Amino acid sequence: MGRKAYRLLSINDAMSLRTRLLSREEGEDTYTVNVDEGIDGLRSKLSWMIKEGMTFQNAVFTTHGNRGAIFFGPEYIIAETWYAKFHGSGYSRLFPFKDTKLYFAGCNVADSEYGWRFLEAAARTLLATSGGVAIGWTSLGFGSPFSGHVRHLWGETRQVMIIPGGDGAALRFFENWKRVDDGVNRPS
Repeated sequence: MGRKAYRLLSINDAMSLRTRLLSREEGEDTYTVNVDEGIDGLRSKLSWMIKEGMTFQNAVFTTHGNRGAIFFGPEYIIAETWYAKFHGSGYSRLFPFKDTKLYFAGCNVADSEYGWRFLEAAARTLLATSGGVAIGWTSLGFGSPFSGHVRHLWGETRQVMIIPGGDGAALRFFENWKRVDDGVNRPS
């Protein structure tokens, strides 16, 4: 199976009944990972994909969320978790393509200063080598039983773009795809 480039990596919190029911299915160009062992389970699956030589153009994380956090069962990933448990471990090799998009579908993930920090940490951890953008919402989402996708009926999208070049790479901050800062001072 290894050494395949996929268009989409779909990561689902399989510890949540709602997320299991609304998770994206695997297809010819989509690889789906259902995480039911918390943060260490996610790290294990990402490491296995690196070992297998898998790469992805984009990724979507379907989990519960809160201001600056995504959940895998009772465990959560915040900015500090990205840095402490994922950063510097080679996970950016999964996303070698220019302009990769990481979408965090959890509720309120991008809300407040915590949301900006979460998106920045995810971008620095997973996209620093080739660049791309981490995206999240500032509002609650509702699972659609028809499409299986989370819909946000209000709120803003926030994006943190990282320019290729490693951890010290330049950042750009956007709200609803309108640039709000150049990375010198993170928006509040």
